[in-house]
Amino acid sequence: MRGIFLATMMLVASITVLAQETGWIGVSIEDQQNGGAIVRRVEPNSPAEKAGLKEGDVILEFNSVAVIGVQQLTRLVRETPVGRTVDIKIRRDNREQTLKVTAERASNRGFGRFDLDVPNVHIFADGALRNAQPSQFEFNAGSAQSGIRVEQMNDQLRDFFGVFSNNGVLVTSVDSGSAAEKAGIKAGDVITTIDGRNIRTPAEFSREMRADSKPMIKLIREKQEREVRIE
Repeated sequence: MRGIFLATMMLVASITVLAQETGWIGVSIEDQQNGGAIVRRVEPNSPAEKAGLKEGDVILEFNSVAVIGVQQLTRLVRETPVGRTVDIKIRRDNREQTLKVTAERASNRGFGRFDLDVPNVHIFADGALRNAQPSQFEFNAGSAQSGIRVEQMNDQLRDFFGVFSNNGVLVTSVDSGSAAEKAGIKAGDVITTIDGRNIRTPAEFSREMRADSKPMIKLIREKQEREVRIE
């Protein structure tokens, strides 16, 4: 048991080192059907808030690159050097405008947290999975549908949560009072299939959730598989 703990800590520490210079602007985003990414949340005192980004804005371009979707935009932000100011074109109220945002260091984030149903592990509102020690996993991309917010997983996270396949997106929050909450879905669940179709990315999650108003979801919780239907 101690060996597993030490191995996990070494893994977490190594991921932290790789993420130290990752750019961050502080938004939660969701794919749009016709390209772009809609802003679902702006973190307080984040670069995005300082730049004037608001919930509901649709990001069309980042640093003069057309935004195709969540995963591509997340990569563009992460690859932006810390301290660099770039143009970000948005659509708000059917009008386009360009703002300037300065990327900050991802590891400097520090906002509220909500607890996962996993011992000694928390997901913070800044999008990082952390244990009780000052180390962290970093996620790559996120999406939200039907009150469920999910994040991209890598192989290390799949191992950590007991997902023995290439499937799965991690639930990072569930809106209070939503149909998802009433169905019993919780932060820390790993959604692997929707209506029998494998889910590997936030974009796939969004597409399948939009396709069915009452989806059957297969998920993994505490390394055990179960099914729930959202009514």
